Amino acid sequence: MLDLATRVGRPPRRINRFLAEARLGWVDARLMVAMPGRERALRLVAVVLFCQRASYIVPALLGMTSSADRYHSPALNVALLVGAVGWNVVLGALVWRRGWFSYGNVVVDVAITCGLLVVVNMNIRSGFELSAANWAGKFALGSAALVGAVLSLRGLLVGLGLLVLTAVAAASVQIGGLPPWESGFVNHVNSSLWFALVLYFIRRFLCAQASAVDEATQRRLAAETATAAGAARYAERLHHYRRLHDTALATLTAIARGGLDHRGEDVRRRCGREADYIRSLVTEDRAEADTTLATSLAEVVADATGLGLRVHLRSGNVPVQLPRHVVRAVCDAAREALNNVARHAGTGEAWVTVDWYDDVLGVRIVDRGKGFDADGVSGGFGLRRSIEERMTEVGGELQLFSEPGHGTSVELLWPASSPEADG
Repeated sequence: MLDLATRVGRPPRRINRFLAEARLGWVDARLMVAMPGRERALRLVAVVLFCQRASYIVPALLGMTSSADRYHSPALNVALLVGAVGWNVVLGALVWRRGWFSYGNVVVDVAITCGLLVVVNMNIRSGFELSAANWAGKFALGSAALVGAVLSLRGLLVGLGLLVLTAVAAASVQIGGLPPWESGFVNHVNSSLWFALVLYFIRRFLCAQASAVDEATQRRLAAETATAAGAARYAERLHHYRRLHDTALATLTAIARGGLDHRGEDVRRRCGREADYIRSLVTEDRAEADTTLATSLAEVVADATGLGLRVHLRSGNVPVQLPRHVVRAVCDAAREALNNVARHAGTGEAWVTVDWYDDVLGVRIVDRGKGFDADGVSGGFGLRRSIEERMTEVGGELQLFSEPGHGTSVELLWPASSPEADG
């Protein structure tokens, strides 16, 4: 089979794997849309926090040479700046993989900032304690904002108090007393307080709004799915009612009125054909023949809910009419993927995203569970037979991304140009 990723213009598989293992949605706009609203809100706040930090660190880096005479040891100042940049790179990598800051990240960040406040103040020459050369004060604004965004109100007060007390103590030692009220130092303390409070309320407001939107979306999708399924069933019943009216009912009415002799050979053959049709309505699984992908996936999600999973279903602009055997294969594969989440992932939540991109159907099942080494596992019956082989049989393919501790992404791809598209 040709490489489907190349055929539809997607990134190479190695890059695709990197994106998946790096929690995807930071760069994949389609997955970002498919994420729960709370997760999108947290990622937006995280980007804002790192942009704020960059606005403080970049000027200090650019001014290293011009302000070298303001430090007892310019080399120490450079080392401190490099250390601050290095910590932010590490922090950024952790947040990239996890999606948000942990309490441990905040504790380490506050500890590093307090250390910088002390050491940078000790390295500043007399007369420059309250100048722009004391970049640690602005660096503390970023830590204050992080404290406000991540911690509870009590944690905010404790973290902010520790930062302010450390800054006051370090500045007081250098200038031989409390900083004057009109100094830039007091402005930094004031800004730290308000940055922390603003981020505290922004994060909680965005998350609350996102959760409300998600709940409303789930209710709307459930209602639309139920309406679509009801409309499909009604259309099917109407079709059969009309067919019965034009065939069996018309024949019986004609016989009852004496217009047809039920003993005639032609009438008997006609009655036999119509009896076969009525029998097919009773014995044939007609629902499967006319079920759309959206309806079938809604049933799969409902079954997964019975296993104790909370499944978020997001559906893009997918054609209503897809080959019956493709709908069956994709839904059976998705069902097994969700079964694997329930059995092995160690999490109670999963996301199912349906997309149609360049005439390729994509169904992605993502969990934030414990994951596994995808390269080191050959795949058991569930992966090989219930998922991969089902997709291969209809001309599609399975793309699997996972890493221990970072969840799993199962992507089911089926191109409309597949030779098996006509069944």
